[in-house]
Amino acid sequence: MLLKTPKPESLYQVISAVKADGILTPKEEKLIREVAQSEGKNADATIAQIRKELEESEEESESELIDINLKAGLDFEKFVVQKFDKKYFQIRNWAGDKYVEGRYADTTTQPDIQLSLKLGANSYPFAVECKWRSDPKGDFIQFTEEDQLKRYKTFTEQENYPVFIVLGIGGKPSSPAELYILPIQDLNKPVLHRAGLGKYRKNVDKDFFFDQESKALN
Repeated sequence: MLLKTPKPESLYQVISAVKADGILTPKEEKLIREVAQSEGKNADATIAQIRKELEESEEESESELIDINLKAGLDFEKFVVQKFDKKYFQIRNWAGDKYVEGRYADTTTQPDIQLSLKLGANSYPFAVECKWRSDPKGDFIQFTEEDQLKRYKTFTEQENYPVFIVLGIGGKPSSPAELYILPIQDLNKPVLHRAGLGKYRKNVDKDFFFDQESKALN
């Protein structure tokens, strides 16, 4: 009985396999060179094209991830804004996180939303930074970055009005399962233990209220 010799892979099959796993290994590169030469094709040009397509695919994946994160952030900001009754609260500034090649507007480093409580002729300013975490693991929640926390503390000192981090956890950005209001002056680190979050918890279904006397957001 004669054993059939396995049919050698075509260049198309090898390239398809490389693109499927998204990585060009040295072993795969060697195989491509061998198959390309056996088919009378330019191995160097083929490998260069594969690398180019893999890089473009990686850039597209990263862009899609950035777009998803931006959408989640904006959806949560909209959720937070709707917690402020427009009869009493005015939005003075709603920052946009637009940047290119490390260049961005000064407002990008400021809290997301700057508001004022309007009571007759009086106005009481404050600001909120919106953070949503989908499903944080472990006992500690990182609600911001250390350099961001420093910037918010500097901002509240310079502007002389309070800043709060509104933290959403779980659910969806437009409908979080848990909601917390963290006053910047209470925070020394960008991380809190879950046990320490309890006193900052806010009923998800309730609107926000700013006490102009104590400068507390509830």
